[in-house]
Amino acid sequence: MDRPRILLASHKRENQLITRRILEKAGYAVDIADNGRQAVDMASSAPYDLLIMDIELPEMDGLAAAIQIRHSLRAKDLPIIALGSITDEALVRQCLSAGMNEFLPMPLDEQTLAACIDRWVSRPAVLIVDDMQDSRRLLEHFLEDAPWRAVFAKNGVEAIAAFKREEGISLILMDMEMPVMDGYTAARTIASLMGQNTIPIIAMTAHEGEAEIAKCRKAGCTEHISRPVTRERLLHTLSTHLQASAPAPGHAPRGPEERPVVHIDPALTELVPRFLDNRRKDAAEIVRLLTGNDLDAIRIIGHSMAGSSGGYGFPEIGTIGKAIENAALSADHAKIKELAEQLSEYLSRVIVVAEKG
Repeated sequence: MDRPRILLASHKRENQLITRRILEKAGYAVDIADNGRQAVDMASSAPYDLLIMDIELPEMDGLAAAIQIRHSLRAKDLPIIALGSITDEALVRQCLSAGMNEFLPMPLDEQTLAACIDRWVSRPAVLIVDDMQDSRRLLEHFLEDAPWRAVFAKNGVEAIAAFKREEGISLILMDMEMPVMDGYTAARTIASLMGQNTIPIIAMTAHEGEAEIAKCRKAGCTEHISRPVTRERLLHTLSTHLQASAPAPGHAPRGPEERPVVHIDPALTELVPRFLDNRRKDAAEIVRLLTGNDLDAIRIIGHSMAGSSGGYGFPEIGTIGKAIENAALSADHAKIKELAEQLSEYLSRVIVVAEKG
């Protein structure tokens, strides 16, 4: 199973060890570059999903390395995350102008790093639904080195909400015996929401026999795994049903050349990351409000988005916001859902460059 590959450029041994541990724990394959020149050579000669680069590197600093990498045919669209021990507006502006996509202050916070990587590296997600905390922890442990990220739910109601909310879910591992809502009901409900997309639902149950298998299949499950689930059986099942490099269901493959590039006013460099993060929250909130049929709240979000986005330099987000507002006014649920997905897709791919024009 091929894991997403990250190139870490840092000359400090302690930073290498700490960051590598965080990344490998999250399921990424990690290569190390000890200086800027080596980072340029490695990024230009091998395929990577992300480059995390300390701006203070020997031989060639991170800013100069980023500029050279952007001239490489192989790596010109490689997402680059800058790391710096000193944070100020001028430095962040320099990093973005050099072609870096985002800036993270040192020392690294594990949650901040994980959230940043999720914005730039798309990994298929496995939704694990199990009411037992010990079981969830064990399954999470089994997937530590796998090329998929895990999303968890404790019952069928949470599973349905997670399926609607989370992007990139490519497989569902469903406990069939749970409180609040059992797996059979949840599987039937999720299967009805899939539409043209077919996402495997793997049933987990201690019951065996043809009758149980038939019951699971009738509920919409693709396969049946008997408890206790072993690591070998789990990974074999996931490998059978998933391609680690496959795009998330409902999204056609897109080349890196199609990523939108937005040139922002350097004066807005510190404000833009928060603006974009709030729009990501808006997209998730719209999906949540849609399940409760709160169209007026959705309309307000769309109206606010339409009014503010142009000033930050993102007219496309403003256009989506206006369309969301109109769809809410006309109670077009399908269009609202489509636009929320369009917004999330745009935000996951946009490259921000701080310069005029």
